[in-house]
Amino acid sequence: MYVQVIAGGLLSSAPALVGWIVAVVLAAIMLRRGGARAERFFLVGACLMLLASILAIPTQALNLWLHTGQGMPNAEIAFWLSMYGLFRGLIGLAGIICLVYAFWVKFKTAK
Repeated sequence: MYVQVIAGGLLSSAPALVGWIVAVVLAAIMLRRGGARAERFFLVGACLMLLASILAIPTQALNLWLHTGQGMPNAEIAFWLSMYGLFRGLIGLAGIICLVYAFWVKFKTAK
């Protein structure tokens, strides 16, 4: 049952995973070809967004595991799921900040 839930999460996160993997590869190529600070922040931001996409996969399985496996009341399940969502959201926010900063630095130095 957990495998089906994780497979569903993987299928729903697959487009984002593919996109961020491509972004990480492109950022690594740009960095190897003499990239500076903007390319480093682009790589870090893409990696953080990839991590946030990976952490989105087991969310439903975690809900199911806490409810059936641990027998927790709904209030505790909501608390732990919200903490997990907050952690995942902070990682995504840090990734977005790094990506925006990378583009800002790149376009600022291009003028």
